[in-house]
Amino acid sequence: MLFVRLVASPVLAPNITEALARHIGQTASPMACVSDTDTDATLCSFSVGDDGMLAAVTAAAQSIGPTQTVGRAFRLELQHHDAATAVTDESLRAVAVELQGTLRSSVFVTRRTVAAGAWSAQRAMGWGPDGLALGDAAPALPFGGSESSGVAIEAGGPTVIAKARLAGGLSAAQMSAIARACGSPESGLVELGVYPISVGRDGVATFVLESSDARRTPLHRAFNVLEIEGRRYGARLALGALLSDAPLTTFLDALAASMGLPVNPSQIIETHLPSNTAGRAL
Repeated sequence: MLFVRLVASPVLAPNITEALARHIGQTASPMACVSDTDTDATLCSFSVGDDGMLAAVTAAAQSIGPTQTVGRAFRLELQHHDAATAVTDESLRAVAVELQGTLRSSVFVTRRTVAAGAWSAQRAMGWGPDGLALGDAAPALPFGGSESSGVAIEAGGPTVIAKARLAGGLSAAQMSAIARACGSPESGLVELGVYPISVGRDGVATFVLESSDARRTPLHRAFNVLEIEGRRYGARLALGALLSDAPLTTFLDALAASMGLPVNPSQIIETHLPSNTAGRAL
């Protein structure tokens, strides 16, 4: 099973997001679709059989169309526990060619082989103050005259994306220091990438957190560490929220840590429902 996540920034219009989810549903199984104003991004994820990736990506790209790429950046994450084998170089090239032609954009192709902490400094398109931010990488497939910032294709293991808001009037330098302490090659949470986004008019700072191993670096622990670092500068955790799909263990671990009691999947009502019913319930 392959997990695919499409990130678009700035956020897509509601009618485009609805069309995207509808078209994806014809070729794959939708998992989550979120438009978030704090990060100015729309994130849609779906699962598909290993041989259905190109059809699902094509449906997603066609539902967006070239007119929606003006002024936007896109990141397509092809996720598999054995991505090196499941996502071949040939399939990557096929997806890249499809996206270049359909979205009329330059395409960047990379493989993630390191933990999220190290990847935050290496990826072609990370997170910045205006949502997705293109780095210094050269495109694998350039598209002259494109009005899009480009499309980054990443192949690697599954990740979980969340956001956190710290209240307390942090400066940009303080946000960067907190991000380095929480998620970087030098921090203790090597499976966590932390990106400082922006400080709103209300003085609340927004961060994006990406975990490449939800068991080694559970999100509830990441939020705790982020708040500890924020308190050094007088800030406190105001909000934590998922922006992507996540395995059930993410929720069970957070619940167990909060309650101080053992929790297992059989205690969750949705695990006793048929898969199609549970998907609608969640």
